[in-house]
Amino acid sequence: MNENVMDKEPFVQWDVLADDQPPIDFLTVLQKSEYNAGLLRAFAQRTRQQNLLVQELARLLEPAPEFTKLAVARIETRNLTAAVVESWKPIVANAISEWAKQRALASVLEAQARISAPPEEPQAPKVETTQEELNAFATAQRLLGPERPIAYEDTVSYLKMHLQERRTAVFCRLLAGRKKPCIWVPLPNERVVPLAASLPVTIPQLGWSCVTMESIDDLDKLGELLRTSHEHVRSALRGKAAEPSDGGGTAV
Repeated sequence: MNENVMDKEPFVQWDVLADDQPPIDFLTVLQKSEYNAGLLRAFAQRTRQQNLLVQELARLLEPAPEFTKLAVARIETRNLTAAVVESWKPIVANAISEWAKQRALASVLEAQARISAPPEEPQAPKVETTQEELNAFATAQRLLGPERPIAYEDTVSYLKMHLQERRTAVFCRLLAGRKKPCIWVPLPNERVVPLAASLPVTIPQLGWSCVTMESIDDLDKLGELLRTSHEHVRSALRGKAAEPSDGGGTAV
């Protein structure tokens, strides 16, 4: 090979007589099974560039007198003459190296802690009953009257209104907090349309109908629908209570 194209400095050195760590990555590239001229050339170029960069960083990080003076100003009690500052330079250089090692170790430990940490359990969405929902419930109470006592249970998606005596006896689901609020009732479409005060009616789920309102105030127009739904659920509950159970008693 032409001497003019060879590097003046070797890109890898390994003193087999000294207690040096062998360059495993380079030896791997030289394996017969792994040998590739292009890969070897790329490895040599990268290693040479890395060595040059290390030298340049060492030059840049060599503590300048001004930096050394600033670093020891609070420690050194003598006058910071040129000789005193010069005596501190190797100490400051070693301190910088040690600081870098500690920072690197801290970064590794932090990364390991993040990997080892158990995954955070997802928190259940917070359910907050809004004033709009409370006002709507009060409207439903007024429309149903004292002879039809009701209660409510809030969920993430909607406010469900049910018979006071049975929380599963739901006669209305209110979906507020949207541009056009709506209510769901467990009645078929043909029963709901005549009671919907000309408001749009859809079938979002089997056995349920949905009435879309322009605003919560439209709930005042749906008193008859709420009473019909309430009576429908109460009748179904009574029917279940009257059915005999397998043991000959009543099922509630």
